[in-house]
Amino acid sequence: MHFQYIKPSGFLAQYIRHYWILEAEASDGEVCERVIPTGNIEWMFHYRNPFFVKNSGEQIAQPRSLASGISCNYFDVTTRGESGVIAVTFLPGGASHFHHFPLSEIEDSSVSLSDIFSSRIKEIEERVCLASSITERIMIIEQFLRDCFRPAKNNDVLLIEKCVEYITQSRGQLRSSDLTGKFSVTNKSLERKFSSYLGKTPKQFIRIVRFQGVIQNLSGAGPKYLTGLTYDNGYFDQAHFIKDFKSLSGYTPREFLALGPCHADYFE
Repeated sequence: MHFQYIKPSGFLAQYIRHYWILEAEASDGEVCERVIPTGNIEWMFHYRNPFFVKNSGEQIAQPRSLASGISCNYFDVTTRGESGVIAVTFLPGGASHFHHFPLSEIEDSSVSLSDIFSSRIKEIEERVCLASSITERIMIIEQFLRDCFRPAKNNDVLLIEKCVEYITQSRGQLRSSDLTGKFSVTNKSLERKFSSYLGKTPKQFIRIVRFQGVIQNLSGAGPKYLTGLTYDNGYFDQAHFIKDFKSLSGYTPREFLALGPCHADYFE
């Protein structure tokens, strides 16, 4: 199995965190991965066999290309045979320049890009599949991104970016009311802007960032103690910490730790 990150080129770097690429060979067998909340909106382009999502005992093939909204849920995906995917991971607020609808419409879900861009996406999917290299595939995807770009309201997006930066710096250890006070905006207005340009309320997004902070702690060197993890990440007691962690990942912290190191997607 091969995995790598690639940075976007040109002006796209203002809106996209990175591209990630995963390739698996038939000899790798069936590989199962748990997808946990990251706080990122992504587009995915499969150019070999698509991933399968486990859902209520069934395994459902993902579309050839799809958009995933910010989710508070976890799920499992598996590979079958030769797999290859390129994912576009947007920066907070960045996705609103490429989706021309409220991003709350795709929260906690994934939708085929053909549902968003109609027949236009079919040509892109075919070209990505037929391309002879990762570099060529990314060039095709980047041209599609440039064609889809339509600037969103700068003031609203700038507010979201500042709020997200503040949330990230605090590692999610704050309340949504801290944002309304710092940025002189009403709670109702802030919730509406977050819902439209990010796809989650401030409270929901704060919860995900705090969870990603825990993942970073668990992936660091040295011994891990539940008491320290609890209070270092702003939880009042271990019971609340364990319940919240299991709700977002499907594992207790100890079970998750036993799986080995995991990259914290939100802190780079």
